[in-house]
Amino acid sequence: MDFSKWAVVGGCVLNALCRSPFSDTQQQDINLVYYVNDILGFKKSIDVTVNNLNKILSQDSRNEIKVEKIPGTPDYNVFLPCQVTLNFAWANVGNSKNPLSHILHNFDMDICQVAFTGDKVVSTFPFLQALATKSFIVYSLHARSSKHVCTRIAKYCHRGFNLLVTIDFDGDFDTLMAQEEIPLYRVEHVQYIGDDDEIQLATKEFRRSFVDNIDTYRLQEKFMHMVCPQLLHYT
Repeated sequence: MDFSKWAVVGGCVLNALCRSPFSDTQQQDINLVYYVNDILGFKKSIDVTVNNLNKILSQDSRNEIKVEKIPGTPDYNVFLPCQVTLNFAWANVGNSKNPLSHILHNFDMDICQVAFTGDKVVSTFPFLQALATKSFIVYSLHARSSKHVCTRIAKYCHRGFNLLVTIDFDGDFDTLMAQEEIPLYRVEHVQYIGDDDEIQLATKEFRRSFVDNIDTYRLQEKFMHMVCPQLLHYT
């Protein structure tokens, strides 16, 4: 793994930092994010990693690594014979001077704002507070949040962390969980009558948007203003 381009992020790193593994560890994916602003090198770097993994497993021809592109995204899933899934994700870091920090601070859950870079663990300050208090904040949470956000919340509550909700939150979790699950990607084929009165076929693609740290109630901004206000000064 080229850790100059990739970092392991999120819940799998959190799991490694806990005294006891999560009860759902065997179902947990390993999330890797590409934090170099080079989309052309993204797939090539995945191929190099998969080739290296294949060399390790070459002694047993029964073991096969499967690579699958995630529809509607530039990302890939790599399925290892040991029933572990590696998720390789592309992150648009723009011209950020600190790409990894940019990525972590944009995660909508503070308990996931942590990364392993091969020789060290890096995180945001809110992550350290979440880990110390066994609680977490979902900055994107609002009264009309989609079901998959609530599903992620339930997952971390099951792992032993307590959700902290702002006093201004006026949503109802039972109602939110009753929503239809929005798939990551889906395709619809529709027919319509064209200007020439002939039946035409059209394909519509729908993608579930990534949940950014929109900080609905400006919780992170208020927190950072108290502990490190200079981080809020942009040039």
